[in-house]
Amino acid sequence: MGMPMDLYVIRHGESEANVIVKAGEHGDNSLYKQDNVTVPDRSWRLTATGRKQAYCIGRWLVEQQQLFDRYLVSPYVRTRETAATMALPKAKWEETRVLRERSWGEISTVTQDVFRNNYERNWLFKKTDPLYWRPPAGESIADVSENRVHNLLTSLNRKAEAQSVIAVTHGDFMLSLMLTLEDLSDEEFLRRADSDSWKITNCTCLHYSRRDPNTGRTDERIRYEQTARPVYDNDTGRWTVKVDPWREFQRPLLSNGDLVDVVQSVSPHL
Repeated sequence: MGMPMDLYVIRHGESEANVIVKAGEHGDNSLYKQDNVTVPDRSWRLTATGRKQAYCIGRWLVEQQQLFDRYLVSPYVRTRETAATMALPKAKWEETRVLRERSWGEISTVTQDVFRNNYERNWLFKKTDPLYWRPPAGESIADVSENRVHNLLTSLNRKAEAQSVIAVTHGDFMLSLMLTLEDLSDEEFLRRADSDSWKITNCTCLHYSRRDPNTGRTDERIRYEQTARPVYDNDTGRWTVKVDPWREFQRPLLSNGDLVDVVQSVSPHL
């Protein structure tokens, strides 16, 4: 048993809920209508922009390789629509709930004011502890990582050795996958979560591989990653794919001194 040779993980395209939340973040709560705030998270569709993003990343994926060994997709409507719109040749999709979005519990599709006014203490923890913070009746990033991501990786290790696998999922699931697959420390995760350069925008693809991109040699572990994301070119009016350079990562092992350095970087609280 062993891990896939290549694992392509794609976030869904822009969804209707993304538009509502983004407008609210800019002070426009007009889209938080009663009909909208009661929509189950699994039921949001893609926007026209989301469909263009999905088709764009689909063309890039086909350039990487025509066929994949396994095609996995979250059962949420927006991921199903993304997978279909990517139009990968001869795709046979397996729906798996393990890929579903992180649960936002009682604050899914509510305004920031409603969240802050009704869950003041939880609101504060969201800002100070984003890795372990859990929405009311929801999941933390750490929950998704330790439960569903481990479930996925165990399944792939048993069923997809040396295969090429593609999975269409959600942004926070991808953050949890990055946390687990790359064995990130809490501090490194927080650094990335706070950086625009690490943001998982709509239809971002994380391509993980056991194959060294420079030599072609394969490793027993997945240890290389390349990010690709659709971007809109205002000059041409077209969507193109921006591809970052390959990067290598290894499981971090810390000495006693390393642990002391981490501890001493945190000031005492009393």
